[in-house]
Amino acid sequence: MSAREAILAAAHGLFGARGYRAVTVREIAAAAGCSPALVIKHFGSKEQLFAQTRPDDALTHAITAPRSELGEALVFRVLMRRERGLPEPWTTMSRNVRELPDSEAARDATREQLLAWMADLMGDTSPGRRHAEVVCALMLGLAEGTRTLGLLAAPGWHFDDAVRHYGAIVQAEIDRVP
Repeated sequence: MSAREAILAAAHGLFGARGYRAVTVREIAAAAGCSPALVIKHFGSKEQLFAQTRPDDALTHAITAPRSELGEALVFRVLMRRERGLPEPWTTMSRNVRELPDSEAARDATREQLLAWMADLMGDTSPGRRHAEVVCALMLGLAEGTRTLGLLAAPGWHFDDAVRHYGAIVQAEIDRVP
């Protein structure tokens, strides 16, 4: 692995787990086994490095579920990451957009990337990708609610029940796509 690849891998993991503000160039360099100067030499700045790592790209990894099961597949991913204590891309994406120095540009770029991915995944060609936008909002709410407030984890909620229940809500919007 080249130094550049090691830096990208280290930055991806750290930004994905802790967010843009909480990570320093020194920490990235230490995790990559190089100097902070080499990080800056390769990427120019922490912001430029962040733009190349896309720590929220875990959202867009291939989902192989058929469209009729897509709602549950999306919800399953969020709840399974919570169960395993893994970073949640839906929540880190929001936090990272708020933390970047040019958050408006980051918001626009992230929104476009996310909506393009979701619209493609669900076959949404509606004006403004309205159905994809609603599904993204539902998923962001699920991720924040389960991580921040512990929703869908109280006694009486079993993992499979939560996946089926919330998955049906998400699926209802997916099914509205002609």
